[in-house]
Amino acid sequence: MTLAFTGLVFMQMSWIIEASELKKSHFDQLVRQSIDAVITRLETDEMSAIKSNYSLDERLSPIFRRQMKSHSGGESGSKRGKNYNISLDLDVDGHFSLNTYKQDTLISALKGRADLDDMSHLDPLTNAMVAIQKELRQKVDEQSHILMHTLFEDMPIEKRVDQQRLDGMLMQSFAERGISLIHEYAVLNSQEKVVLCTAGYNPSDDVLVYKKRLFPNDVHAKLHSLVVYFPEQKTFWAESLGLLIPTVIFTLLMLGISIYTIVIIFSQKKIDQIKDDFIGNMTHEFKTPIASISMAAEIMMEPSIPVTKESVVKKCKIIMDQCKRQRNMVERILSIAAIDSGRLILNRKEMDVNEIVDSVANSFRPLVENEGGELNCFIEAVDSVALVDEVHFTNVIYNLTENAFKYRKPDVPPVLYIKTWNKNDGLIISIKDNGMGITKDNLNRIFDKFYRIPTGNVHNVKGFGLGLAYVKSIVDLHGAQLTVESEINIGTKFDIFLPLKDSKNGK
Repeated sequence: MTLAFTGLVFMQMSWIIEASELKKSHFDQLVRQSIDAVITRLETDEMSAIKSNYSLDERLSPIFRRQMKSHSGGESGSKRGKNYNISLDLDVDGHFSLNTYKQDTLISALKGRADLDDMSHLDPLTNAMVAIQKELRQKVDEQSHILMHTLFEDMPIEKRVDQQRLDGMLMQSFAERGISLIHEYAVLNSQEKVVLCTAGYNPSDDVLVYKKRLFPNDVHAKLHSLVVYFPEQKTFWAESLGLLIPTVIFTLLMLGISIYTIVIIFSQKKIDQIKDDFIGNMTHEFKTPIASISMAAEIMMEPSIPVTKESVVKKCKIIMDQCKRQRNMVERILSIAAIDSGRLILNRKEMDVNEIVDSVANSFRPLVENEGGELNCFIEAVDSVALVDEVHFTNVIYNLTENAFKYRKPDVPPVLYIKTWNKNDGLIISIKDNGMGITKDNLNRIFDKFYRIPTGNVHNVKGFGLGLAYVKSIVDLHGAQLTVESEINIGTKFDIFLPLKDSKNGK
């Protein structure tokens, strides 16, 4: 599902990007077409003005006018044949003379020399005709150049472009192509200086500028240019892509739902695993006392075993201890449930915390010494009376001490330190061990319900994973603070800071 959705998102984003780029490219094309149309129209209008304002015959030499009339078909072919005579004189060195007469009057003469070496494969007459053709073409080009420069004066660009007319042309050209954005423009001369511009012309560095050469076919070739840009072009893109916004929103919504679904699936899987571990641990924890009680009862009921008062008392003590153990486990589970539902009510009263700590230490000392270790208890708190729930607060100290003893290193004598002292109008209870320690990753999760530190396939430490969650909840209900420090193979230390001022005021 993740792979399919990733592919869908990729395709959606690719389509959105492609559509955006296509729209931008189409817009750029329309703008450039509009500007090209305006530049072409400026050239056409200027040519029309020149034709209407100037008389061609008044500016040309008489000879050139006659040549233009002759080339333009001003006289019929029959008349040209009757009234014009052409004579060609060619000597052996390649010198030629071409004269044109009209009724015995010389009207043009062309002299030159044909290069016989370059055209040795041709006869002399053909060589002369080729040379004459070159001379005539050169004369025509020279006359055309003179004509063009005579007709088209080299005027400054600001005199050739009327701003009011240019405004109208641009607006009309853009409107014909469906472009309604506000535009700004400027006319730059060949030195890139602004000679004409709109009032709001001030392009920023991040704006897209369209630049085209003005009068590209001009006789006096100069790099004048027209610059156009659209100040609201970015806003236009956002508005034009408005139809894509719902697609993006729905895509992101689908992405969020998919991620949330995946998180829920993994979370549910994790909860199922925790539930299975809890049921397995609870079954094991309840089986042990049940088996002990059952065995003690069977021994007492066995006829072949003599019954004495001492044996009955011993078996009854086993039964009572196991029943008490079961009751404590049930109460712990019920306490967690009550805390979660907010139904747990603390029965707080003034208690000497030093006495509670000392009592728990004395109950664990034989167990620690039986393992070859030692338990050191330092009662240094002078002000130790606080409002606490005797049962639950005792369970807090008991659970922390039990964990310090249970999570000891194999084959290493356990060493436990329990200490109380006053600090900042409060009481600190510290429980420290030299056990296995806790990694940083697990340290952030040890107060989660049902969480137990992974130990592979080793299950030498019993429990439900509720102890530290219960401890944290009870400490919070007392308005106290619980901190933990731990290093692998060094040990762990839990500190409880109980504000005496708030606890005595019943807050």
